[in-house]
Amino acid sequence: MEKLEPTFGWIAGALCLDFTNTVSNHRAIHPGEKLGSFNDLITWCRQAGILDESASIEMLRQGTMVPAQGQRLLHVAVDFREALYRAFCDVSQGQQPSKCDLDVINGLLARTPITLQIGAERERLVCFRTGCALDEARLLGPVAWSAAELLGSSDSLSKVRQCAGEECGWLFLDLTKNHSRRWCDMDDCGSKAKAKRYYRKKTGKRAGAAGEESGAGI
Repeated sequence: MEKLEPTFGWIAGALCLDFTNTVSNHRAIHPGEKLGSFNDLITWCRQAGILDESASIEMLRQGTMVPAQGQRLLHVAVDFREALYRAFCDVSQGQQPSKCDLDVINGLLARTPITLQIGAERERLVCFRTGCALDEARLLGPVAWSAAELLGSSDSLSKVRQCAGEECGWLFLDLTKNHSRRWCDMDDCGSKAKAKRYYRKKTGKRAGAAGEESGAGI
């Protein structure tokens, strides 16, 4: 049976925030890790447009040949993600990111030189990153650039929000006209919250009716 690719969310409006959302229920006691293996990391990078198909295959080949390197990169990616998550959670609450988390972000930026080329693809010119070196710069560089761009823009930074779902914790840019977005997805956390409100309202009415009946019988 063919193994299904992991499903990632692309609701944030910024690559770095989409990367922080590779954990489901981030605020729960037991969050759901979506980057459980090096293969998952490569899949995310391909779906994000960081790697094309051929680069993904080459990365997986190198990871199979040198599994220790693949595991090291996975640990680096998860540590980097958590630093990003803490930093942008702080921002969403009107606080400054900690120096420790900024050091992690800056450390990766320092190891990430920009290597771009212009080439033809499907009868149009495109800009693409070069190289298939199995290192954090190739995989996480674009995420780090996205974070630097967002952290350096006061206008965009003021739009960073955290989902109001009880355990969700996903981050996104609120690009609505009246800045009223509360949920990562109305069909997910928004729908769950609506169902909970309905349930509480209904059980509250039942409890009130039961109390009235009990009082009437005295």
